Amino acid sequence: MAKDKKVMIDPDKFARAVVSGSNLKAEDDLRASKDGLKRYLQAYFLIEKFNKLESNQFKFTNSTNFEYLVKALDQIKMN
Repeated sequence: MAKDKKVMIDPDKFARAVVSGSNLKAEDDLRASKDGLKRYLQAYFLIEKFNKLESNQFKFTNSTNFEYLVKALDQIKMN
């Protein structure tokens, strides 16, 4: 990977992958749909925050920055 190349994850593709890999069993279709939507939105906004962190503050070519990025991701609150 080139030093100036940034990692950018497509939020829609990521969120769809998260939902499709999820076990969304519920007592009814409406509850399963709500759970799926909630999971999609959480994954989508998590990747948007990740992309912003990575593009503004970090470079993966620097292992110290990568460690900070991982710690920063742990601190993201989904409100």
